[in-house]
Amino acid sequence: MKCHHDQHDPERDTSPRPGAMNLRLRLLSVLVTPCLLASCGPSAAPVDEAPRPLLAPGAEGIDLSHHNGAVDWPRLSTTGLSFVYLKATEGESHVDTRFQANWQSALRHHWQTGAYHFYLLCQDGRRQAANFIRQVEVRSDALPPAVDLEHAHNCAPRAGRAETLADLKLFLAELEAEYRAVPVIYTTPAFHAEWLAGEGFDRHPLWVRSLEGPPGLPHAIWQYSMKGRVPGVTGNVDLNRAAD
Repeated sequence: MKCHHDQHDPERDTSPRPGAMNLRLRLLSVLVTPCLLASCGPSAAPVDEAPRPLLAPGAEGIDLSHHNGAVDWPRLSTTGLSFVYLKATEGESHVDTRFQANWQSALRHHWQTGAYHFYLLCQDGRRQAANFIRQVEVRSDALPPAVDLEHAHNCAPRAGRAETLADLKLFLAELEAEYRAVPVIYTTPAFHAEWLAGEGFDRHPLWVRSLEGPPGLPHAIWQYSMKGRVPGVTGNVDLNRAAD
């Protein structure tokens, strides 16, 4: 905001005597100068705040894709579960056929809802980000986007380690810029040890699959089962718990 001052009107000269005017100007200067400095000077540096927890401690949730089939959302919403991550995309072009229906239904039934992308090591990171961004709307009330990084059902890297990691970081940066949130990384202990540990991904909340017990990694979400059963979903479903 630019500072401005009223200009003097020569046709309405009601100026007091010179001595009184000088005193008034000195007093006015004392009062106005701090205000001008506050309004026209550089903005104060933002205060760093501790990041809020991703989810309420111990919150229970699930993740779904087209593999789970049609979901009875009214019935599912009676279970006491509170959050859901939905598969949106995979690689550069694949779109989960049930994503949009699940997304709209989850939001309509007041779930904490997030979307995830299955990242393929053999495809371009920027194009994978574009695929996800085309499908997932920006919502301030949504959970941060997540990326699924694991060995199962993946493909061999299309380049060397350094280039593959740079491509992944580009993907994550594109999502963060679009959704104004640090993306969550879903992974396994084995994939984390091979690709992520010590490579500059520590700022990303971890969602760790550990079916034998609590993860040995600092984590925001723990996937503790792939064979859960919940009303409203046919067959097995992944069960997840927020860190305490």
